[in-house]
Amino acid sequence: MEWIETTGKSIEEAKDLALDNLGVDEGEAEFEVVEEPRQGLFGRTRGAARVRARVVPKTPRAKDDRRDRKRKPKGGGRSKGGSGQRSEGAAAGGGSGADGHRAQSGDKQSGAGKDNNRNDSNNNRGGRGGRPRADRPKVEDSPMEDVQACVEEFLTGLTSAFGIDTTVEIEIENEYMTAHIQGKHGLLLGPKARTLDAIQELTRVTAQRATPSSTRIKVDVGGYREARKTALAGFALKAADRAKDEQVEVVLEPMNSADRKVVHDTLNEVDGVGTRSAGNDPNRRVVVVPEVTAPASDPEVESDDDVAETVADD
Repeated sequence: MEWIETTGKSIEEAKDLALDNLGVDEGEAEFEVVEEPRQGLFGRTRGAARVRARVVPKTPRAKDDRRDRKRKPKGGGRSKGGSGQRSEGAAAGGGSGADGHRAQSGDKQSGAGKDNNRNDSNNNRGGRGGRPRADRPKVEDSPMEDVQACVEEFLTGLTSAFGIDTTVEIEIENEYMTAHIQGKHGLLLGPKARTLDAIQELTRVTAQRATPSSTRIKVDVGGYREARKTALAGFALKAADRAKDEQVEVVLEPMNSADRKVVHDTLNEVDGVGTRSAGNDPNRRVVVVPEVTAPASDPEVESDDDVAETVADD
């Protein structure tokens, strides 16, 4: 069997993909690790894992068995017609009469058994990529004090690396934690707050690795997110007024999931208009629809802005 080569974010993922391509279970394949992913900044991996795999070759049949298959039946030879020719046909066909029928039936049953075994093997392969794995024990939440200390330490070190002298204040409400970086720092915001979003994601990943918990973490710089929320709410109200006055659909500019949620939540309280999302990320946007022209049940109103965006905003 020829070797195939697959890649993945980890060696396990690359092996899983190779098993899917080969169509066999792990016990029927052999692997060679070509390249392992490298450890990057903040515990993230860089590069991809690369493995080679193939189906384990079957052991060749012994020489005696091969000679038995080539042996001619007694009295047969290559005579023209007669019993010799019938003997060769019987030998090649696995026997004649009842014995031959039983042999062929046995072969079919054996083949069916192999197919069933393969199906059972494939069905027993669980988890990502299909390989069986034990149930992972549930990780208990770390104390909130440990999560807070981890977030403060990470953001303090990060701002110091930026050369910014500031303080970090933590606000906790139920299972929500907001880290406020004091002061106006455009370097930490970036164009359209993309740098801030990246810092927030890094903070989440770092805290989750060091102190696993269900705490939802947000990062803000100089009150930017609250100011952005207020500005978006005002912008959404103006779009709603235009939609009602002109009886037209108003298509807003592309927004991320958190900003779209602010618009949806704001206009849910306004009579006479509705909202829906259109397009795909990163060009997904909110459409403000006057109620007189909006259909009774709009299939375009999607639940991702109520569920996925809630997760993104949290």
